[in-house]
Amino acid sequence: MKGVVVMKQDRAAEIISSSLHFEVLWDNKPVWLEAVNTVKDTAEIVILGSRDKREVPIGELTETGNFE
Repeated sequence: MKGVVVMKQDRAAEIISSSLHFEVLWDNKPVWLEAVNTVKDTAEIVILGSRDKREVPIGELTETGNFE
C-alpha cells in the first residue's frame, strides 16, 4: 500500500467521475463513492461487499493510492 491521503472534496469528485477504480477507505473498510455534497462537505458511500450505504464527512475518507 502506498501512502494514505485524507480525502478532499475536489479529489472525491475526480474519483467519482474517473473511469478508473481508486481504492478509498472509510473506517478501514473499502468503499465506493456515489456522490459529494459540497455544502455539507460529505460523501455518499457504499461499503464494498455490503449494501450498507451512508453519508460520511469527506475528511473521514482516505485514498490509498492503489487503483485499477
